[in-house]
This record gives sequence, C-alpha cells and structure tokens, in this order.
Amino acid sequence: MNRFLLAGLCLLMTLRIQAQSSAGSSEGDFLFADIPPAAFAMTTYEKDTSADAVVLDEFGRTDIDNSEKNILIHFHHIRIKILNDRGIGYATFEIPAYKAWSGDGAENVYDIKASTFNKEDGEVHVAVFRPRDVFTENKSRTLDLVKFTLPDVKAGSVIDVEYRLSSPFIRNFREWEFQSDIPKIHSEYWARIPANLEYNISLIGYLKLSEDKRELIRDCLTTFNGGKADCTLMKLAMKDIPAFKEEKYMTARSNYLSAVHFELSSLHGFDGSVRNFANTWDDLEKQLLLNKDFGIQLKRGPALLRDQAVQLTRKDSDDLSRARSLYRFFQTRYKWDGYTGFFCEKGIKKALDGHSGNIADINLSLIAALRSIGLSADPVLISTRENGVPKDLFPSVTDFNYVLVGLLVNGKQYLIDASRPELPFGIFPLDCVNGKGRIIYQNKPSDWVSIKASANFNERNVAYLTIDATGGVSGSITRTYEGYTALSKRREIKGYGDPVAYLDHINNQWSGFTVTADTVRNLDNPDQPLIETCYLSLNQPVANQVMMNPFFASLKENPFQSAERHFPVDFGATERVYSVVTLQYPGPYNITALPRQVNLVLPDQGGRYVVQTDSLTNMVIVKTLLQQSKPTYGASEYTALKRFYNLIIQSQRADMIFSKN
Repeated sequence: MNRFLLAGLCLLMTLRIQAQSSAGSSEGDFLFADIPPAAFAMTTYEKDTSADAVVLDEFGRTDIDNSEKNILIHFHHIRIKILNDRGIGYATFEIPAYKAWSGDGAENVYDIKASTFNKEDGEVHVAVFRPRDVFTENKSRTLDLVKFTLPDVKAGSVIDVEYRLSSPFIRNFREWEFQSDIPKIHSEYWARIPANLEYNISLIGYLKLSEDKRELIRDCLTTFNGGKADCTLMKLAMKDIPAFKEEKYMTARSNYLSAVHFELSSLHGFDGSVRNFANTWDDLEKQLLLNKDFGIQLKRGPALLRDQAVQLTRKDSDDLSRARSLYRFFQTRYKWDGYTGFFCEKGIKKALDGHSGNIADINLSLIAALRSIGLSADPVLISTRENGVPKDLFPSVTDFNYVLVGLLVNGKQYLIDASRPELPFGIFPLDCVNGKGRIIYQNKPSDWVSIKASANFNERNVAYLTIDATGGVSGSITRTYEGYTALSKRREIKGYGDPVAYLDHINNQWSGFTVTADTVRNLDNPDQPLIETCYLSLNQPVANQVMMNPFFASLKENPFQSAERHFPVDFGATERVYSVVTLQYPGPYNITALPRQVNLVLPDQGGRYVVQTDSLTNMVIVKTLLQQSKPTYGASEYTALKRFYNLIIQSQRADMIFSKN
C-alpha cells in the first residue's frame, strides 16, 4: 500500500457514525469574524518584536465520517494579524491536497471562507473573499496546491480564514503543525479517533504542549448489525509559540517543526480480525513493478536501448568501464527538465527520442541500458533533504521524491545520478544525502540502503607572491577543488556563462587584491579535479609599508548566529580546506607583524583549525588547515561549533605587515 491507506480498502466501511459534533462545528472553535478590539490596536507582538505577522488564534479538528467517500474530514480555522507591509504575504494561502500515486483517490478542499478586517476612522471595514479566486496548481503526481489570496490586505489588517478538507487517506490521519515561520499566540487541535484504529502518535520538535487531554466518547460508532464502539477525542494545544527560524545547514524544516504526526499501526475489525500495517513492502513492490511509469518502463527499456548500449561500450574491456561509458552518454546527451520524482513523465522511449526528461526518465533509462548489457542496476528511491527524512515504520512511496541508480560492479555498490553533467561518476547531489533510501531489486525483495555522502568538501590553495622594490605585490594562487566543492564551483563558474563576468565576480569577492586573469582546467571533465589559477596584484596605498591578508579562503561571517539551536547542524559531508601562502620580500623590508600560530580543536575529534607561520630569509610561509571531521553535529555540540567559527574568523583578521627600512 502507499503512504495513505485508502478508506475504501479498510473495515471502517462497515461502520456508521452516530450523530456527534463533526469537523466544522463550533465546538472548540472560536467564532469567525468575531474580532476583538485588541487585535486592531496591536502594532507589534511583544514576545517577538521582529515579527511581520502573528497568529492570534488557530483551531483544527479532524473526524472520521464514513457517510462520505472521503471519510476523513478536517476543519481548519486561523486568524492572523498583519503587523507591517512585509507581513502582507501571509494573506496568500497554499493548502496541500494529496493524491494517491495510483490515481484511485484524492483529497478535496472546500467550504473556504475568508475575510479581511480593517479598522479605519473608528469603523471596521470587511473585504470578503470570493471563492472564484481559488485556483489549483498541479504540483506533482501526488500533490495539488489549492491557492488563494485575501483582498484588501495592508499593515494593520486582521484576516480570518477557515476551510474544510476531505480525504480518503487514513494512514497518517491528519498531522497538525503547531509551529510556523511566524509566531502564534495559541494553536489547538482536536482529533476524534475510533477505538478500532490504533495510531502511533508522535510530537515532533522541542516545544511542549500547554494542553494534552483525552476524552472518551461512548458509542460514537455503530455497525450495520448493531455493534457499537467508542472514540477517543484528543485535545492538544500550545501557547506562545515562537516562530520557526530556518538556519544554515539544516535539512527539511518538517524534520524539526513542532507538530503532531500520526502513523496507523493496526485496524481492529468488529469480527475480531486484526490487520497490521507492517511488513507489506512486498505488496508495494508488486504495485511499483506493474506501474506503467516505473516497473513497465524498466521491463521494456532494455530492448529499446540494447543496440545503442552495445555500440557505446564496444571498446570497453571491463564492467566498470562499460558502466562509465553509459553513464557519460546519458549524462551528456540527456537534458534534465528540472523536475524530480521516481515516476517517468515521458517514458524511456520519448526521453530517448527527445534526449530530455525528469529525474526518473533519465535514471531509469540508465538502469535499463545497464541491464541490457548484463550489468546489475536497480532503482533507489530516496527523499531529498528539502523533502524530509523518509519514514521507515510503515511502507510508503509518497515520502520519496527522487530516484538514484544503484549499480553493483565487482562486489562494490555505486550510487549514481546521470541527470547533471557536472556530477562525477559515483557522486550524487548533496541534496540526496538524507539518511537512507529504498532499493527496488529486480529479482529479490527490496531493502533499505544507507545514503551517505560519497565524497567530501575538499579544497587546496597554493599561492606564490612577491613584493617588489616599490612595494607592489604580485603572484598567483592555484586552487584545486574536489568532491562536493568541485561540484558547486563548476555550477558557479558555468552560471556566469561569460569569463569576464566571472572575473568581475572574483574581484568583488577579494578585497585589496586585483585578479588580472583567471584560468580554469577540467571544467567539463567532472571525473578530474577542477583547477583554477588566479593571477593577482596588490597596490599599496601606504608608502614604505606592505599590508596584506594571507587568508584567501577566509570566512566572512559566522554561519551560526543564533544563541542556541534545537536541531543538528548538518553539512551533509566532511570538509577539508588546506592553504599554503609563500611570500618573498626584498632586503629593504622587515617583518612588522605576522598572524599568530593557532591550533583549535573541536570536542570528540569533531574537527580542527590550524595556522602555522614560518619566517625564513626573505620569505614567509603561512599554512592553514580547516577540517570538519563529521558531516553532522548534534544540537548539544552547537555552542562549541559556534565558538570554533568565531575564533577562526578572529584569527583570519590578522594581516602580514612589512615595513621598508
């Protein structure tokens, strides 16, 4: 089964809901359009004076009602105060409505009611939203976005919005996000869950509930043969909820945002049967392999690509060379259209004819080509970092949004991605490093595989500089990039398109020095290190003194600004930056100041930063090493990491100073 268990397949269809308060009733909710005077008087939010808007109140409720095809009924009511012009964007709503990837069920958003309230000259003016202004964006095969914007919104407005959503999916019930990117004064969620459904309920994030109650509702369910069952009404609330601040080096916000999540664990039938929802990957694999945009493509693809694959690999003497040749062909001849997913949009045949497609079109084509010449290749379903960590408690495909190629050659497993020309063989995008993925084997059951970075961030800088008799400084620096550093640098250089524009960019980055010329080697050969040589000059504004900063790869600011952090710092991969600057100076000059020696170490061998300065006859050598030994640092390590970077920046502010006799 997919992530959302279809209601039509479960035993709940034998139940009838008794007359109870349903989602959308006033029970527990605050009154629509009943705006208190204090809401209009508010100009800032005292608990967060930087906030552009604040949620004054929010209520949600989810019930099950099997009188409808979509038996899960969700109600959402939110009231927001717009505090300034930057907050006007919060009057635009995007409501996700999910669809079954098999096409046999979809959520429906309806009964949207929304108004804008402005108080002017002592009178409240109401601008009512028109339902005809709603439009739906087909975001992906499994997701629509229902969008609308409230009218006449300005600084000082209060907006009130409510809507209902019906769903045929009960596996995840309906998650509720207490936290958002603006603060909330109060957020409350009610969920009425029948006793024959057992959910694993988890609270994500570090915030605590201000209310957590359970109430028993007797005989809320009646079967057609007269049997009765109870329900649990769960009431959860939070108060004074801070805005969720996205920070550098974090994965998807959904991994850390304070929210309540549901996972269906079992369904108890009134006939005494129990259906568990674990260990059903076999069923899911069968559905995938029979899907026309996945398994059928892999079944038919080898015959379409065999002749071409044989021709492309005819000069290769071993399996790894053959795999590299096919990888390079798809990488350079196919153009990625920018869309992710693990289902083909065009299919292998149309992608072959047009030499373009989405991620699945390209990578499933590569798998088919590899299989056509007898190599072992299988799709690996993953969730990218921005999409959130895939859940492994129950089988699910809608957690995934990407597919890699799992290649086994000579007993070694490679994960490859042919969608981008700058990717070396065996290195996949850093955005794919997100815990684990599910490999769908051709001839055996699927399994989880670890998705760890296949390279690191690696940079080496070697500079040779000379001070002449007039105090001018000239020379060169050769920068060698490997791994993920090379990947991002290739994208950066190609993004400018014009060498002159890129040269201007470098000069804007480096203060003091002028880059007179720049050469790049291996720009279009991703399997080799990217080597860049910059030719430099430095004109001194002070007579009889030369001052320069030897830290070419210096940090401009600390990426960690928050006083505390409640989630990990995730770089995705380890990092190593090594630099050597050799400066020759003539006899009339003496050394006045040099950077001090530094040896900083993170706890638990988490990394180090070293500065070593050697003074020789008419020569100074400055060596620098920055090494991060862990791809991820826990929240408890944040303070040490922040201090580490502060000390690095402080160290890199030191100049070399030479004075003329």
